[in-house]
Amino acid sequence: MRKNNNSEKGQAMLLTVMLLTGVILSTTSLAALITLYQMRQATDAASSSQAIFAADAGIECALYKKFKEEKIDVILSQECSQIDFGNKAKVEVVAEGGSIKSVGKSRRSARAFEVILR
Repeated sequence: MRKNNNSEKGQAMLLTVMLLTGVILSTTSLAALITLYQMRQATDAASSSQAIFAADAGIECALYKKFKEEKIDVILSQECSQIDFGNKAKVEVVAEGGSIKSVGKSRRSARAFEVILR
């Protein structure tokens, strides 16, 4: 009987170790996933800010060229869409009639502004 009792204790210890290993592995995986989501969110916030500033710069450029340099819509759209920001952000400006639309893009984020002139 003594031999059988030791065998049962060994099985119980083995099951306990396997259970604890599974719990630790699950907890570590969950912590890694949460960290990954937080890193993505921080990167997206920075990209969103860059896209907003790019869109704002496009609007400012278009308004300056329209009222100070008196350029027509097609030319100011082309010139303002070629702004080099140095941080890989891009802007696309479309001016037609009484409106100017500016879309700033950075990585996966895109933000837009529109000015309607009356």
